Order: sequence, then C-alpha cells, then structure tokens
Amino acid sequence: MKSYTRLYLLLILFISVAFVFDQSTPTFEASDEAWHYGVLREIAAGRGLPVQRVGELTTYRQEGSQPPLYYYIGAALISWIDDYDSLSRYSYNPFGQVGVPGTTENVNMFRHTNLEEFPLTGVTLAVHVLRWFSILLGCGTVALTFFVAEALFPENGNLPILAASLTAFNPMFVFISASVNNDNGVWFLTSLIIYILILAVNLEDNVSLIPSWLPKKSLQRQFAPWLLGVLLGLAILTKLSALLLVPVVATYLIWRAQYHGNWYQAFREGLIIALCVFVLTSWWFYRNWILYNELLGTTTMAELYGFVRTGPPTWDEFILEWRGWWYSLWGIFGAFNIIPGRWYFDIINGLVLIAVSGGIASIVRRYSSGVNIGKIHVRHVLAVTLILATLIGNVYWSLNQHAAQGRLAIITVTVLSTYLGAGMISLFGKHLERLLCNVVVIVLLIVSFVIVNLYIAPSYKVPKYIAQEDIPSDMIVSGATFNNEIELVGYSIVNSTITTDDSVQMTFYWRGKSYMDIDYKLAINVYGHEMKNIAKLDTWPGGGLLPTGEWIPDVIYPDVYVLPIISSAEAPTVMRMGLSFWDDDLANSLLISVSDMPIESLMIDVGRLMPTNMINESPEVEDGSIFTSGVKLLGYTISQYGTSEISFTLYWQAERKVDTDLTVFVHLLDSLGNIVAQADGPPSSGYWPTSAWEPGALVLDHHSLVYGANISREVHTMVIGLYDPVSGVRVPAYRSNGAEWDNWAVPIHTTRVSEQ
Repeated sequence: MKSYTRLYLLLILFISVAFVFDQSTPTFEASDEAWHYGVLREIAAGRGLPVQRVGELTTYRQEGSQPPLYYYIGAALISWIDDYDSLSRYSYNPFGQVGVPGTTENVNMFRHTNLEEFPLTGVTLAVHVLRWFSILLGCGTVALTFFVAEALFPENGNLPILAASLTAFNPMFVFISASVNNDNGVWFLTSLIIYILILAVNLEDNVSLIPSWLPKKSLQRQFAPWLLGVLLGLAILTKLSALLLVPVVATYLIWRAQYHGNWYQAFREGLIIALCVFVLTSWWFYRNWILYNELLGTTTMAELYGFVRTGPPTWDEFILEWRGWWYSLWGIFGAFNIIPGRWYFDIINGLVLIAVSGGIASIVRRYSSGVNIGKIHVRHVLAVTLILATLIGNVYWSLNQHAAQGRLAIITVTVLSTYLGAGMISLFGKHLERLLCNVVVIVLLIVSFVIVNLYIAPSYKVPKYIAQEDIPSDMIVSGATFNNEIELVGYSIVNSTITTDDSVQMTFYWRGKSYMDIDYKLAINVYGHEMKNIAKLDTWPGGGLLPTGEWIPDVIYPDVYVLPIISSAEAPTVMRMGLSFWDDDLANSLLISVSDMPIESLMIDVGRLMPTNMINESPEVEDGSIFTSGVKLLGYTISQYGTSEISFTLYWQAERKVDTDLTVFVHLLDSLGNIVAQADGPPSSGYWPTSAWEPGALVLDHHSLVYGANISREVHTMVIGLYDPVSGVRVPAYRSNGAEWDNWAVPIHTTRVSEQ
C-alpha cells in the first residue's frame, strides 16, 4: 500500500491551525455561526426544525431555511450539553460593524462574558464541540483534495500534497472549517462525490489508477449509481448549493452512455440516482412547499436576510464586488469585517498568477508537440463542469443578494486547489516540483498562523485591567466621574500634532466605582474649527469588547482608540474631544462631575490638526510688521467692504515658538484717534491660538469688523495688533524697516464712513 505519511502530517498541521482559529474566534463571531447554532439548538431542545416567519426575530434568522442534515448531526452531538445560557448569549453589540472590512472598533457582533473562558460550559462548550466536528469534516475535505489530485493527475507524484496544502492552509477555508457552519458538510460531501465520479471514470479506463485500499466493487456500474444517489441526496439535504453537482452527474451519465454506446443503461443509472435523491430529500422540499409555497425555500431565506438587490450593479459596483468576492474567497473573517493586510493578497495573487501562467505554458507546450489540445479527458471535463456550474450559481445567487460572496465558491476547493497546484508545477518543471511543494507548504502554513495571530486574535482582545503603578507617566490626570459610577482616571495622547489624513490615537483609563448592571454606551466626539465634528465614535468601552456590566470595581482599564479624521476637516485648528456616557437615550447622558462639582460637559484638549500640505497663499497687501512676541504680519487681504462691515484676512507667521495665547485687537479709529468700533478676539476665533502656531508656517486669520450706521462722515483708520489677554498689555509692534508703530497698532485700512 502506498505510504500516506505526508498526508497524515498535513492533516495534523491542518488540525493545529484550525484549532488556533477556533480558539482565537469568540463564540458566534464566525460567519453566521450564531444563527447556525440557533437551528441546532431548536432541534437539540426537541422543538424540531424551525418554521420561518418573515418579520419575526429569532436566534436562527435566515439559516432556519437551510436543509437539516448538518444540524441533525450537530444536534445529536450536543444533546447532552445543558446550554442554560443560550438566550442570554444572543446579546448583540449595538455598534457592531458587521460587513465593514477593515474596521478597528466594534469588530464583535455579540457581547462576550467570562462564560466563554475555561472550563467550557453551556453554549461555549456546545459551540466548540460543533467546531471540532466541523474541523473533522475539514480534514476529510483536505484528504479528498489529496486523492482528487492523485486521480486527476495520476502521473504527478508531488501534486497531491501540494493541492491538499492549498486547501488546508487557505485561511478562509480554515476559518469556516473552525466554525459552526453547514458549508463544512457540503464541502466534504461534494468533494467525495467528485472523487467517486473521477474514480468511476478511471475504473473504465485503467483499473490500476484506483487506490488499492479502495473497494473497487463500489465503483462498478451495479453499485455506483446507488452510491452516487445516496451521497448526492445527503449533500442536497446538507445545503442547496449541492444542486450544482446535478450538471456534473449529468455530464458523467452522458459520457457513460457514449463510452459504452448504451443510452438505456445510462438512463437507468440516472433514474436510480434520481430515486435515491427523491427518497432522501422529497420530504424536505414538500415541507417547504407546504410552509412557504416554494420548493427550495430560498425566497423566504432572502426575505428574512433583508438585503435584496433592487437592480443590477453598475460597472463600478461590479468592480468593487469582484474585489470583495475575490477577497472573501481567500480571507475576510469575523462578521465579514476583519481583513488581512495587502501583503497577504499580494501573496495569493502571486501564487494564482504563477498557476495560471503554468497552465497556459502547459497548453502551449502540448500544442507545440502536436498533441490535440481539444481532446480533454472526461475526468477533467467533470472537474471543470463543477467549477463552471459553481461560478454560474454564484453569479445567480449574488444578483439576488446585496453582494457577491467568494467563500460560496469554496465548494469547488478540491478541484480548484488541484488545478492551481498543477499550474505551479507546470511552470517550474518536474525537476523543481518537490522543492516548490515544500516551499509553498511552508509559506502557506506560516501565512495561516500569521493571519490568525496578527489579525483575528487581536481584533477580539479584551483590554486587561492594570494596577495604579502601571499607569504610564505621560497620562494626563482627569478625575472626571460619570453618574458617580465611572471615573475617567486620565488619558494619554500618542501624538498631539496630526494632519488631516491621520488619526487621533489616545488611551483612556477608566475605573468603575461599583458594580454596574447596565452596559453604558460611550460617545466620543472630536471637534475642530468652529466646533465642527471631525471624528466620532459611539461604542461600548474597549472598542465594543468591554461593556461596563463586565467591569470589576476599583481596577483601572486602559481603553485604546484610533479615530480617523474626516477628509473635509478644516486645518489648522486645535482639537477638543467630548466624552459622555448614556444608557437608552444619547440626549439624556450621565451626569458629569469633577472634584464633586457638576459640569455641563467634559471637553479635553487632544492636540493640533495641521493641513496635509502647507498653506501657499499670498496677501493682496504685503506688510512685514514685526511683533516682539516672535510674530510677523506678512500682510492682509480685504475680502468684503460694506456700509457697516469690513471682512478681512490677516496673514501671520511665527518666527519662533510663542509661549502665550495672544489676542488680536481690531479697532476702527476716527481722525482724533478715538475707537469708534472694535472686534477683539483670539486668532481664528480661538481655534488656532498663537501657542499652537508652528514656526515658519503661514497662518490665515479671518476677522470681521462691524460698525454702526450713525458714525459721522469722515476718514477712519482700521488698526490691528496683539495683546496679552491676562495683563491687557499690547505686544510691541515695529514696521518692516524697524520703526516703531504708534501705540503698537498696525494700520491696515483707511476709509470714509458714510451715513446710511
């Protein structure tokens, strides 16, 4: 018997990787896992199969429309587990970013508690038992990839292990295999059916191509139709996507009829297969018809899902969906919101490009050597038919849903991995195929571990409390309390100066003053120029992972956030952040106090927002006046002049760091030097104070001076200058030639004011 040592080692590695995925993904956070479990729980609890009702919110959602085989087996496996906490575990994160790839906050769709920690009990134990069952099904699919590759390309000894590795270490395949999902059942059964079809073809051509450990009698024509019919029926009873095997089986029957010249025999075998499928599945389709007035139940599923496409996608939407389809074929995790870095998809794209190039090179070589490339062995016709049928089915389903999902194409993983591996070997040649296999296996294994440890596990890492002495020295002390239950011990800012294409990065240090039975919601709002909101986040603390109901009193929790600044934010400006907690109504936030003194709102300074590119504008009128504070007036522009208002912009430049926040005075003087109107105020209305100015950077400072209509008709002069708002003392001002300005006031505009 042939040695399968490498396959055994590969299966051990696959189980190891899948177990890490299992442990790194919290309960219910895998794709649709909560709802698949909901179906299982209904059956295990003795309530039978779910009955779907549009508009009714259940623990199984749209998955209650799925065929039941996977759920029946799973229910039997967990029937001994008392999941007393079942309903309480369906506590949704109100801010969960479902279907938002790349989100950094609220990745979790559900609220998680210490009930998920060891020792495993209740729902947690049940879910992990089901995951381990799914991993075993995944092992079967990996092994079948090995055997399918061996059967499709019997002359290539290294291809089977390469193909099996491409399946075993596809992170998306591993992720679903380590979750509660009926995809695992249909993937295994589909792989088994395609393998049996290929073996049945090989048995007709060359019996030596059949593995010695396999009973050949089961593949003979008196037994094969019954075996195929039972397996196809079981596959359809696991998930309706198994219907994609119907054209593959039909192609196989047509080939048999042509090969033996006996259409009657092929028709008889087809009837046997159909009979088996009918006996196994007809009750299910009849149930759908009685309950939902449809055979498949897919319309009901789509209505319950709630995302139905209203029209065909535009070209731009198609390109975007194609990218999403491709990414989800190889790796988008969690609630379709955790996506690896670009480097990972570069590796995948590179491997696929190598495989496609190798396939093209193989066709060219065969054509050059005189081989009729139009003559394709039927076993490859069957494999390609499965791929084409899956793609067509994928497109059809996607056109009826909100977006394309590439992971639905993983049903073809055995043949897809085989052809990818064959293309790679074809490009590198026979002499390098063993080295290629070893390199690809090692790279994919490392990538799988990196993906789970770099992206998945950190996304669900709950902040751990720290001791008082572990607080960093750069923490800014706050002491603000919310409803006398939550204390903001302090906060720290990673970078107090950022640009408009950057993010605010900061850490809050929370302390619960007592046990809380409410999951208070946290509102974080960053304000810029004119108090416009430039970044915001509503969340549970811990980025959604640390609800206040789970806090231990009198310990400190560090809570890290990265808030991107909106692209339209006006800069430069200082940034301020508002913090508030609320329960049910954001407008009715918790009372805030500092040192037992109530305050209306909590605003903290978070630094400066600078423009991405330096301001490059010139004033209409150049000036050059110099102030001893280190500020230079480059010039000014009068933008509006009316009968009662003058609007203008001052162009400042700090020649060195300004330590104080100075105030700009704007006075309108009559011929005797009396002030008849004024508009004093900080630069940029206080949103860009002089202490924030960067030396050498241009500062545009907009002002308006409003004067009354009863001012006498005469020449008036508008002057500006700087003064210290604390002492009221003006900053000495000098002309560009060094001469001192009278009263340290720079005249910038002379006008005759006329009566209305």
